[in-house]
Amino acid sequence: MTGTRTAPDDRIGRLDAELALLAEIRCRLRRSEGADFRIPTRVVDAVLDERHHIAQLACSPQD
Repeated sequence: MTGTRTAPDDRIGRLDAELALLAEIRCRLRRSEGADFRIPTRVVDAVLDERHHIAQLACSPQD
């Protein structure tokens, strides 16, 4: 693969960065609020759903 990235690859990279940011936020919140601090997962679920959708588009045959 060359250094050129396709649009789905760029979007997956951004979503991976968002997931890493959410993981860091969760880690910081748990350090400050305690290990039992519960965090709603709606945002994480939405990011994961979008990443999965983009990955499927990237793998599907192009017409």
